[in-house]
Parts: sequence; C-alpha cells; structure tokens
Amino acid sequence: MFNSYKPRHGRQLSDAVPTSDALVPALTDATGPDATAPDDATGPDGVVPDEETFAQSKQRSARASIIMSLGTLTSRLLGMVRSPMLMGAVLGLNSLAGNSFDIANKLPTLLYMIIAGGLVNAVLVPAIVKATRTSKDSGAAFINKLLTLSMVTLGGITILLTLAAPIIVKIYAATLDEQWYRLTVLFALWCLPQIFFYGMYTIFGQILNARENFGPYMWAPALNNVIAIGGLAMMLWIWGPSDVATSSDAATWFSSRGHFLAGIHTLGIAAQAGILLIPLRRLGIRFRPDFQWRGSGLGQAGRASLWIIAMMVLGMFPTIAQSNVAAGATMRAQLSGMNLDDVVGNLGYSTAYTIYSIPTSVITVSIVTALFTKLAQAAVNKDFVRVRAEASYTLRVTSTLMFLSASLLAVLAVPVTRILSPGSSPDVISSISTVVAVLAVGLPGASAIAVLDRVYFALEDTRAAFMVGLPWQVIGIVGFALCGFLPPQWVVFGVGTVMATTNILSGVVTYLLVRRRLGGLDLNRMWRTHAKLVAVAVLSAAVGYAMVWTMGTGALASSLWLSGVAIAVISPVVAVVYFFLMRALGMPEAAGLTMMLGKIARKFRGR
Repeated sequence: MFNSYKPRHGRQLSDAVPTSDALVPALTDATGPDATAPDDATGPDGVVPDEETFAQSKQRSARASIIMSLGTLTSRLLGMVRSPMLMGAVLGLNSLAGNSFDIANKLPTLLYMIIAGGLVNAVLVPAIVKATRTSKDSGAAFINKLLTLSMVTLGGITILLTLAAPIIVKIYAATLDEQWYRLTVLFALWCLPQIFFYGMYTIFGQILNARENFGPYMWAPALNNVIAIGGLAMMLWIWGPSDVATSSDAATWFSSRGHFLAGIHTLGIAAQAGILLIPLRRLGIRFRPDFQWRGSGLGQAGRASLWIIAMMVLGMFPTIAQSNVAAGATMRAQLSGMNLDDVVGNLGYSTAYTIYSIPTSVITVSIVTALFTKLAQAAVNKDFVRVRAEASYTLRVTSTLMFLSASLLAVLAVPVTRILSPGSSPDVISSISTVVAVLAVGLPGASAIAVLDRVYFALEDTRAAFMVGLPWQVIGIVGFALCGFLPPQWVVFGVGTVMATTNILSGVVTYLLVRRRLGGLDLNRMWRTHAKLVAVAVLSAAVGYAMVWTMGTGALASSLWLSGVAIAVISPVVAVVYFFLMRALGMPEAAGLTMMLGKIARKFRGR
C-alpha cells in the first residue's frame, strides 16, 4: 500500500493490454443475473439499483477506461524507453550516479503528493462535481477560484521547497557521503520546480475528469516521455553511454552533463501540464483570475482534506526509510568492495517499481479513475446502493486481471527486465528482476486498495481512510528500517517483500472495513472469487516458471533475443492455463474475460 515511495497505490501522477469497449460489462454481465447488483448491494428497503441505468453507467465507464488505458499504455511504453532503457545507458541502473539522480527526481512527486495531492485527488473531484451539478454556471466560478488559489499556493510552496533543497535531500538521503550529497542537491534544485507543474497537471486533469473527459489526463504524460527520450538520446549522442568510471565519479555530473539531465526532466513535466490547457478550452473553460475565495466552498474542501494531508505526511516516513536504506546499501557495497551490479539501489528499485506498476497503472488506475467520478456522483445523490454496486463489480474486474498480471510478472521478471534494460549486465538484470518478482506478489492487494480508497474519498470520509492506512504505514516504517540491517545485496529485496506483504494484508482489512461502512459489499462472492483466483494464479505461475527454468534464468539474463522468445512463448501459455483453470473451477468471470479478448481481437481485425 506504500505508493512510494509514490505515496499510496493508484495515485501516481503519470501513471497490460488495451481493453475493449465492453471490458467492464463483459466481466460482470457474464457472472449471472445478479451481476448488476451484488448479493448484498441492496438498500435497507431491499431495492436494487435500476439495472438499465447501471448498465449504461458501466458502458460509459468502459469506454472511458479504454481511452485511458490506451493513453496510459502509450505513456508507459514510452516511459520504458526513457527508463530503464535510456536512463540505464546514460547513468547505469545500479550506480551511485543513478542513485543520486533518482532521489532528486522523485522528490517533486513525493512532496507534491504530501502537500497537495490528497486535496486534489480525494477532495476536489467531489467538490467540482457538486459545484457543476448545483451551481447556475456549471461550476465555472468555482473552477476559476480553484485555479487561482492553486497557482498562488503551489507557486509559493514550490519556491520555498526549492530553496530548502539541501535540507530535503539530507532527510531523504542521509546515508550518502558528501560528494554524492552535493550532487543530489544540484539535481534537486533543477527538479523541485516540477512540484508546481505536477500540481497544475493534476488539477487540470481532475477538472476534465469531473466533466467526464478522461482521455487527455492519461495521454498527457506521453508528451513528457517524448521530451525526456529526446533529451536522453541527445545526451548519448553528445557524451556517449556511461561506464563504471563516469557513473562512480560525482565530478563528472557537476558539469553541463548533469544540468542537462535534470533540466530536460523538468521541461517534460511543464509540457505535460501545459498541453491540458487545450482540452480545457475546448470544453469552454476560460480561466479568469478570481481572488474572491470566501464563500466559494474551497474552505470546506480544505477542511475535508486535512485527514488526507495527514495520511500523506505519514506516508512520507516509510518513503524516507526506503530511500535511505536503498542509498545506504549502495554506499556500503562500495566501501566493502562489492560488485555494485549485484546491489540494487535507488534507481534499480525505481526500475523494478516501474515494471511492477504497469498493470496497476494501465488497468486499475484507468478503470478506477472512471469509477471515481461515478462514485462521487452517486455519493452526492445519496445513492449508496449504486456506490456498493459500482465498488463491487470494479473489485471483481480488477482482481481477475491483477492475479493474471501477478502470475505473468513473477514468472517473466528476468526476461522482461532484460528486454527493458538491454545495456545492463546480467548481474544487474538478475538483481533487479528478483525485486520485480517479489513486488508482483502484492499486485492484487495494491489494486484493491486503489478501488477501496476511492469509496472513502467519494463518501468524503477521509478520516476513515487515514485511520485504515495508519497501522500499515507504521509497519512499513519499521519493516524498511529493519531491511537496512540486511546484507547490501538483499536490502531492496527486503523492501519489496515488506511492500508486497503490507499490500496484501492492507487490501483484505480495507475491504472488510469498507464493507462495514457501506453495510455490505458482496462478501460471499468476494471470498469465493479470490480464493479461486489465488489457486489459479499459483498453478498457472508454476507452469510458466517450469518453462523459465527449462530455458535457464542465467541464459535469459544474458540474452536479449532469448528473453524476447521467452516472453512471446510463455505469456500465452500462462494466460491459457489461467483461463482454463478458471473455467475448470466454474468461475463465471472466465466467460467475461474470453468475451473481452474476442472483442479486442475483432477490433484489431477491423470488424
């Protein structure tokens, strides 16, 4: 549940396969006549939501999810070209230079989420929806006040945090020695202005989401990645790829080489925010500064966000622990004369996390982003029957896909890491892939948290969201700190293990608490479905791993073409076994998945 180290899952700022027009209906309609209303999704008077209206809602959510999935998939594919492919060549994945830049470049995301991310993601969507539905101007005045306040506060906060870069870096990277600390501060001075642009990107995007225009928000990060790819390619042309000497020499990066590296990443985030002005204008939203904030409703939104801000601040501490133990592992390895290729540090962890998060960002976030507006609308209308129904079917949809994704990613961790890091040594591939595999185990839990959090936020019950997350954040802090005592080569693997474990446990506990909050959430079906999915995922992964073992993990870590063959051959085998076992266990969701894949195939054939 720890989003990073990107604060909780499902809230990435730029956040497997494209989904079809009937992704959600296919998976739910195939589950029988009660698919539109979960077993306990009735109201206190026994009334179920209107089935025709709910079906129409699912169709709209499905279409929105497709657009977002395609945008996110495009962005993720471009992101993979940027990092780890090009970043591995420019910096080296398991290197001191890579650690330094990774820490600095993650700070804007982390600090933005702590300061304002909870307010924007959890509180302002319901507020914008409410203003749109209840005001005479369809929320235009509220939006102008919101944008004015956001620009003023984010601008001031960004300036203060940039000036505080030496202090912030010391907090997140206390284990670095002096030369690498100073280099990280230099990178941070370039990167911290991204906070302002992250904020505006998120606010622009949530205004679009509240108007049910979901696509631009998910497509905009592709522009960021294109700019970064162009800049990194230019660096390789000018300075060439990094080697052991350059990636271990801080002085090399104090030159224009380091300034250029950090500068292009901030330019990309600025473009990502700016491009959203185009769809906003097309919707008729014309920004006019408005400083009349009293009585606008922004104060109520701010008060509702206090618990979210508290949750984000608490989430900072496990992030600090993770960042420091990862940086410390590399420093300890260097001092003891170990081969740094065997030791995953900050950039290596970020690479593993990026690979691991593909299913969550492409599938879960796309579906959940569309869902959240529906939940917020239902909550505004006090339609809690609809809230239960929407939450129930979304949990089943995402879980079915996430267990398959977890099986594939755990089995194919080595070849996938090899393909995405073609310039890295076999030792680097082996070390990072172990982290990918252990992180994959927690995918279903992360997906469940992303869905269930949105239920609390739609109900504007942010205090409950904070209290549910509190014990897991504390466990994460302790767990990550203890990982610092492991041998250097096992530190980040330990971090991944703690993260996967807390995701699973937190997902289960959060579901039970949300069920109690809503007065029911399809308990019997959920337990049956997930118990069967665990068995199906384990058995299909065992078949896939037997094939990987036959090919040889060492050979896969060394060979680019063999890794490509492994992915092409093993992926469909694991998927077919997964579907077959679902059918053998009498899981109705299998028919929905088959229907979905058939519609995808017909789309690509142009039918």
